[in-house]
Amino acid sequence: MKVLHVITTLNSGGAEKMLVDIVNEMKIQGISCEVAVLTKTQNFFGKQLEKLNIPVYYGPTSKVYSIKNIFWLKNLITKQNYNYIHTHLFASQLFMPIALKLANKQVQLITTEHSTHNKRREKKILYWLDYWLYLQYDKIIAITKDTKKNLNAYLPSTLKKTVVIENGIDVLKYSKSTAIDKHQLSPKIADNEKLILMVAAMREQKDHETLIRASKLLPSNYRVIFVGDGERMEQVKQYALKYGSNTILFLGRRTDVPAIMKASDVFVLSSKWEGFGLVAVEAAATGLPVVASDVEGLSEVVNTIGGQVFEPFNEEELAKKIIEAINCKKNDYNVSNYAIKTTVQKYINLYKERLKE
Repeated sequence: MKVLHVITTLNSGGAEKMLVDIVNEMKIQGISCEVAVLTKTQNFFGKQLEKLNIPVYYGPTSKVYSIKNIFWLKNLITKQNYNYIHTHLFASQLFMPIALKLANKQVQLITTEHSTHNKRREKKILYWLDYWLYLQYDKIIAITKDTKKNLNAYLPSTLKKTVVIENGIDVLKYSKSTAIDKHQLSPKIADNEKLILMVAAMREQKDHETLIRASKLLPSNYRVIFVGDGERMEQVKQYALKYGSNTILFLGRRTDVPAIMKASDVFVLSSKWEGFGLVAVEAAATGLPVVASDVEGLSEVVNTIGGQVFEPFNEEELAKKIIEAINCKKNDYNVSNYAIKTTVQKYINLYKERLKE
C-alpha cells in the first residue's frame, strides 16, 4: 500500500503537526507514505519529516493558491503509482481532484475534515464549490463527532461517506517528558510564579484576547505565556499591551513544547472554533490541568479527558477556572482514547476497506 498525503503548508498548526505524527506512525506500521506540500514557505515541520526519511515534495511557488500547483500535482501523480491520495486543508482538497482529472488517473481519494467551521460556509456563493469538491472524494474523515455533524448539516450529500476517526498523540512523548527550567524560558520568571500556558498559532481561529483580558483578573504571581506564531502576532502583542497584565510572555515557535508544558501550572486553549484541539490532549498527557473554550469539537474532547470548559469570550469565567484548576491540582486525565497508534490503525483499516471495494 502506498499513500500520498497532500497538505497546503507544513506551518506550525494543529493539522500540520497531526500529519507529521500520522505519517510517522504509518511508517512504523509498515505503510509507504509520501507527502506533497503546496508551498515550502513557513516550513516548520519539513525538517522533522526529512529526519524521519519520509519523501517530501514541495510545490513550485510560494503561493498556496497558485494554479501552478494543479499542474505540479498532476505531474507528481502521473510519475508515481499511489493506492490512496489523502488531502488535508482546503487548497489541497480543491486542487487534487482537478489534478487527478487532468492526469486521467483512477486513484482512491480521501480527505480529513479538520474543523467544525470555516468561513466558506458563511458565504452562500461558495456552497456549490464545496458541494462539488466533497463529491469528488471516496471517503471523508471527520476528527470529532461535532466536525461530522456540522459538515453533514452543511452538505447532506456527505452524510454516507463521512466517518469519525479522532486524532491521536504519542502519549509517552508527553507523559515522560522532563520539565524545562523556568528561568530558561525567561529570567523575568520568579520562583513563586504560576505559569498559565497557551500553545496556539496566531490565527483568526484562536482567541488569545480572552486570555489576555483574564490575565488582569488573576493573582499577581500568575504569568501568562503564549507559544506560537502567525499572521496575527503583532496584533495580539498590541492587544496585550493595552488590555493585559504586564507580565505576559510571547515565546514564538518552539520545538520543546512538552518540556514547557511540564514546567507550567495550567494549560488554556481559548478558541473561536475548533475541530479537535489536539494540543489540549497533549497538555493533559503531561499532567497539566486543562481549561478550554466551550465550543464544538474542542469541548467534546476536553470533557472526555476530564478538563474544564468556559464560556467563549468570558474572561471572568476563564480567570475563575484557572484559579480553580491550580488549587485543585488535578493530574489524572484520561488520554488513553487518543493514542496515535490507535488513530493510524483506524486510518489503515479504512484504506483496506476501500481497496476491497
